[in-house]
Amino acid sequence: MAALPPASARGGRLKDSWRATSLRSTFGPQCLAHLQTGPSCGFGSSLREANAQTYVSPEADRALCRAQGGNNSQGAIYRVQDSLGTQQLSTLPSAPVSGFGTGKRPGMADRTRVPGPGAYKARPALGLQVDSTKQSASVVAFSSATRDAAGRVFISVDHEKSGYGRESPGPSAYLVAGGLGRQQLSERESLPQWRMGSEPRFHGAAARQSATMPGPGQYATARAVGPQQLSTKRSTPTVGFSRADRDSSKKLFISLEHEKSAYGTCSPGPCTATVEAAASSRRLSTQPQPSAWGFGTSRRLPQERNDAPGPGEYFA
Repeated sequence: MAALPPASARGGRLKDSWRATSLRSTFGPQCLAHLQTGPSCGFGSSLREANAQTYVSPEADRALCRAQGGNNSQGAIYRVQDSLGTQQLSTLPSAPVSGFGTGKRPGMADRTRVPGPGAYKARPALGLQVDSTKQSASVVAFSSATRDAAGRVFISVDHEKSGYGRESPGPSAYLVAGGLGRQQLSERESLPQWRMGSEPRFHGAAARQSATMPGPGQYATARAVGPQQLSTKRSTPTVGFSRADRDSSKKLFISLEHEKSAYGTCSPGPCTATVEAAASSRRLSTQPQPSAWGFGTSRRLPQERNDAPGPGEYFA
């Protein structure tokens, strides 16, 4: 630990010239010459394999081999040669090797001169035969005549009755002429027809004048309600609503009893009045100011101050 100050500096108050700056640990190298540095112990950095290579005696080597179980042997890294095939060692004979030939075998046709299966060109038994020793079978064909030609063959009168209506048109195939308008058949009488004439109307001067006059819905008719534009018609009186507000009607004096009903109308409502705090300065001069207390700003105990470091400021 750091040395204490002299006795003259000790007492109720330390001198400003002496300051405790740091505390040194008793472990490790000591900076002060009068303090002895303690011995240091360390761990070695050599490997265990170097210690295992130290020779002691033959008995110790044999015991180490028995304890390690062949740790210094090669282990399963032997390269065993195959007994089949060519032997690399001259002391071992190589076994004979058999192989397959690469020569091309002759085909069946080359040896027998006879075509094999699938090489014969066989003729079909149906249809026209090419070989004169075989007879061609008879060919039956279907006729190309339509059924309509067979239906026209007369057999009997009773058979003809079954074909009634075959040549007649079917439903919705008749062309029926209309009963209105000009008739195409001469045996039917055409009805009389009427049509609109194309001669222009309004031949007279009065008729032509009336044609130039505006029709219904084209007259500009003035309204009967509101101000009248024509001087011959009198405008009706108009009644409107006044624009005065209700506040002006409340200011009319009627009686003292009516005035009592307006008490509090101009006073502030709830939550609108500003309430002065009881513990604060008064704004009104009619109210007394309450006493106030404050905290001083001077530093405490100025005679006990020193420059010695406090707890936690030592470099230990």
